[in-house]
Amino acid sequence: MKICIAQTKSQKGNVQKNIKNHIQFVERAVKLKSDLIVFPELSLTSYEPQLVNELAIDADNNIFNPFQKLSDENQITISVGMPTIIANDIYISMLIFQPYKEREVYSKQILHTDEVPYFNCGTHQTVIDVKGYKIAFGICYESLQREHFLNTIENNAEIYIASVAKPREGITKAYKHFPAISREFKTPILISNAIGHCDNFMSVGQSAAWNKDGKLIAQLDTKNEGLLIYDTELKTAEVDQSCIDKGQLSDLETLFQIYINGKTELERKGICQWTDNYPTISLIENDLKKGILYVLKNDNEIIGAINISEEQEKEYQSINWKFNESKILVIHRLVVDPKYQKQGYARQLMDFAENFASDNNYTSIRLDAYTQNTRVVQFYKKRGYLISGNVIFPERIEEFYCMEKKVNT
Repeated sequence: MKICIAQTKSQKGNVQKNIKNHIQFVERAVKLKSDLIVFPELSLTSYEPQLVNELAIDADNNIFNPFQKLSDENQITISVGMPTIIANDIYISMLIFQPYKEREVYSKQILHTDEVPYFNCGTHQTVIDVKGYKIAFGICYESLQREHFLNTIENNAEIYIASVAKPREGITKAYKHFPAISREFKTPILISNAIGHCDNFMSVGQSAAWNKDGKLIAQLDTKNEGLLIYDTELKTAEVDQSCIDKGQLSDLETLFQIYINGKTELERKGICQWTDNYPTISLIENDLKKGILYVLKNDNEIIGAINISEEQEKEYQSINWKFNESKILVIHRLVVDPKYQKQGYARQLMDFAENFASDNNYTSIRLDAYTQNTRVVQFYKKRGYLISGNVIFPERIEEFYCMEKKVNT
C-alpha cells in the first residue's frame, strides 16, 4: 500500500479554491498509485480559529461530493481538514472519503488551551482499514500527547498519521517526539504539515515519515507544496515536490535546450509558434540577468520556466485592453520540457505567476497566445483569461491572441 502525505498552502477561508487545489493533489496522488492521501489540519479553510463560526459546516454538505467521486473512481481514500458543526458545536475535523463507503468524520479529541474558546472536543478515536492496514489519525496538538497515541495502539492501529498546522517550534517538538514513540511501539508515523500563514503564525512544512524503528526516512522542505509517498511493503518513502525560484546563469544551457525541445515539439504538431530567432539563447540569458525568469525544478531537475515582468511587447499598444490599471504584470515564454508535459507543471507555473501578481499588488495580468495553439489558448481561457485583441509578431504567419485577467487580491 502507498500512503500519500500532502503538504499544502491553503487560502484563508476560501473553501472553494482550496477544494480545487486539493483535487489537483489527489489527482497527482492517483498518478503515483497511492491508496490513501492525507492533508494538513483544517486544510480546506486554513487554520483560522477566529473564522470558524462563519466557515464551519455540516460534514455531509454536498460541497464535499467531488472527493467522494474521486475516491470511488480511483479506489483511493482521501482525508481532508475542515471545521464541522453538529448541533451548534464546532469541531476540528478530518473528513474521510473511502471508495463506496459512508463518509467518516474524525474530530480532534484533545484541544490546545488556545483552541478551547472556539472548538469542542471529539469523543471517539477513528481507525480505518486501508488495504488490510489499520490506520489511526491524530490532529496537531493531540498527536504530541502520549495518551492519545496509546489510545490508538489500544485500538489496534498499525500506522499513525498526524494532520497538523505547526510553526517552527511545534515541528521541532514533533521531530523529537515522533521518532521516540515510533521506536518504542514499533509503529510507523507520518506527519502532514501545512505551509504559509495560519492564524497568527507561519506553518513551516517539513512533512515527514518515520519507520517503525524511529528512523526519519523522508521529509519535505519548509516552503513548498508537495507530496511524500510511503510504501508500506517496501518500508521506503519518496518525495514528489517541485519548487520555483529565480533562474541562475548557471541554468542557461539547460533552459535553452528546454526551449528548443519545446519548439521542436510544437513544430511536430504543425504549430509554428516559435522561430529560429525566438527565443534565442541571448534572450534567455538577458531574462536571467534581469532576474525575471523563474525556473521550476523537481528533485533538482529543471522542468520548465516562466518570464514574469512588467515588460510589454510594442505590439500590445494597438490593443484595446479591458483592464488599464497602472500596475500590470506580463507573462512571457512559459515552457515545460515536452517529456514532462501533461503532468500539471504549466499549472504550477501559472499558479506561481498569479500568486506573485496578487502578493505584489498587481491589478491585472497580460500575455499572448498563438491562435493555432488551441490547447494553450483553452488552458488560459479556463484560468479566466479574456481575449482583448489580436497581433502579428515578426516571422509568424498566424496571429496571436492578446489575453488578460484581473488579479484577485
